[in-house]
Amino acid sequence: MRRLISTLLALCLALSIGGTAAVAEKAASGRENSLRIAVGSDLHLDPDNTDKSLGSEVVYSLELVDALLLDAKAQGAEMILLTGDLVNGGKPHRHEALADKLRRAEAEGLPVYVLPGNHDLSPITQTQFAEYYAEFGYDEAYSRDQSSLSYCIVRDGLMLLMMDTAGYSAGAIDLPEAPARSDNEPFFTEATLRWAEALMQEAQREGWTLIAAGHYNLLPEISKQPGSGYCIENGDRFTELLKTYGAPLYLSGHMHVRGVYQEDSLTELLTEFLLGYPTAYSMLDLGQNTLQYAPRRIDVDAWAARTGQSDPVLLHFADWQQEGLYHYAVNNVAYMSERNPLTEEEKGDAVGFFYTVMNAFWSGTLYEQRKAVEAMPGYEPFFRCAEGYAYGWWLKDLIEKATPLLKGFSLEW
Repeated sequence: MRRLISTLLALCLALSIGGTAAVAEKAASGRENSLRIAVGSDLHLDPDNTDKSLGSEVVYSLELVDALLLDAKAQGAEMILLTGDLVNGGKPHRHEALADKLRRAEAEGLPVYVLPGNHDLSPITQTQFAEYYAEFGYDEAYSRDQSSLSYCIVRDGLMLLMMDTAGYSAGAIDLPEAPARSDNEPFFTEATLRWAEALMQEAQREGWTLIAAGHYNLLPEISKQPGSGYCIENGDRFTELLKTYGAPLYLSGHMHVRGVYQEDSLTELLTEFLLGYPTAYSMLDLGQNTLQYAPRRIDVDAWAARTGQSDPVLLHFADWQQEGLYHYAVNNVAYMSERNPLTEEEKGDAVGFFYTVMNAFWSGTLYEQRKAVEAMPGYEPFFRCAEGYAYGWWLKDLIEKATPLLKGFSLEW
């Protein structure tokens, strides 16, 4: 239950928008852009988790990574960024399995750049992580920070600052210039900030577009609260550097939900968990002084048919996920109504309400459906049932703060 509440808290926070001055809803018809970038996050690849009786996407982690890479390539992505939690615990054979998949993607013409997340190190160390992923950013870096796993890529007038936000086991820190730590909290060192600012200054001089990425978040309110487990030490200072040097976008993951935040001239985009509904990633189209974002749900059914899969779940993955979302609503209403009883009719209405809200949120249409869901017969019984549970405040907040930006947006600078 504690894990559920934590997840719901993160989901609620991921809907908060700090302002919209620099962000506009995505236009119905875009224009030609010079660089298409795919962004995936929280792959949690785990070849040891194969118990399909669990009815969870997690057991399909190998297949869903393949589907992600193929879909990104088919959509014309010219690179893919993976913003941490690449594997589900940093065991060597899991990193080896993922590196093999990324190697095949690059052989097919899709460059891959990776970052570590809090699940990626221990038992492996920082040095070993950079060795496993040498071909996917570290060996081709324009510059590498000597005190962390941060590095920089420069391509086609774009500077990508790939920031190691740490948060993994302090015992995994072994780079010669990395600081000794006694905790597992996320952080940027003074040396890393100096390294990053020098590169930002160079990007400004050269007229390069500056975009940064990291696993942990910068702009959500919980990310500004020390001790919350979400706050990056010196994250506020890095945020101010991004604003000072005109970075329009920071990319992150970690919360397992889609989210958009804006603070002054800086926008943060959170990419959702690959192994959960709706199995999606982010697609960015970068122009001279513009950027367009749209979420992209992976067509797993098409991938399964194209690659000769025999598992009926993969061949009918969208229906399977949709059914799973409905059962999620059924199970949670049943659980809460043990303490706050409803009639059978009220339970059915509450389930329909919960399912509709969740489905609309993930499709990006909750903003448009706000009045309709508030008028549903399940609205009142659901919140009566959810009194005293996280859902009691979370779903109301979800509805009130839903934004069209989750469906897509454009930036200009």
